[in-house]
Amino acid sequence: MKCAVCDSVFDDGVQCGVCKKYLDFGCANISEAGYKKLGADRRAAWKCPQCKQSRLSPAPSNDSSILENILRELRDVKNQLAKLSTLVDEVKCIKQELSGLKESCEFNGDQLDKQAVRISNLEQKIPDMQKVESSIEATTTDINALKKGLALRDQWTRLNNIEVKGVPVKTNENLYSIVESLTKVVGYSFPKSQINYIARVPIQNSKEKYIVINFVNRYIKEEFIAAARAMKHITSADIGFAGNSQRTTKLNHKFLNSSSLGNLKRQMGMRFEDRQPPTQHFSHHDNGN
Repeated sequence: MKCAVCDSVFDDGVQCGVCKKYLDFGCANISEAGYKKLGADRRAAWKCPQCKQSRLSPAPSNDSSILENILRELRDVKNQLAKLSTLVDEVKCIKQELSGLKESCEFNGDQLDKQAVRISNLEQKIPDMQKVESSIEATTTDINALKKGLALRDQWTRLNNIEVKGVPVKTNENLYSIVESLTKVVGYSFPKSQINYIARVPIQNSKEKYIVINFVNRYIKEEFIAAARAMKHITSADIGFAGNSQRTTKLNHKFLNSSSLGNLKRQMGMRFEDRQPPTQHFSHHDNGN
């Protein structure tokens, strides 16, 4: 309990029967033993010094009561103001957080506006991109058609090639003379002008070089191959290489991407093969040079 006079806290005291306030024994001007000796009725009728004095002079007692009420209210206001200071600090923190949230929302709004502009620009470009895609597809189709056409043309050009293997390499050799010797051996002659070009081409992982002959007329080439097929074998000595009569020189023919024609199966001394025109790593004789 709290004393109504000195505001001190106490465990045991007295209560005024008039104002019902609690007082400690010191402020009540009565001892604990004296208060306890009073009977129940007398304790209920006991009056505090202020109430006793108010019977003699009511006006001053009334003013004192009013003053106490004012002081009590002032203490309450003081306590509320102390709490209000904490509340103001909390409101400031909330205000700062709301300000940061507002800035974040404004930033996100700006970003959304920018993204909307970008999306709008992309949507405007979609028709142009579709046109470009269609153009690319058409161009790709044209390129594939050109590739096929070039492949067919290249394959057709290679049909005029013959590959001659097994002919020894000589210094300062004349490939046209070697071909002329071959025509005499196989018994089929053709004008030199029917040779588009003739060249030596190295064989991979070998010191040997074969001869590639490109004919102007494919039928001349076919007849030359047919004449070579009729020979059982052709040796290097047959075409002017003295001291070398081994049956190691062979003449076959084959076509690129044409399994039905394949390599010539008959084993001959010299082999003729259709061959892709060489483009590097060989010496090359053009017709008429």
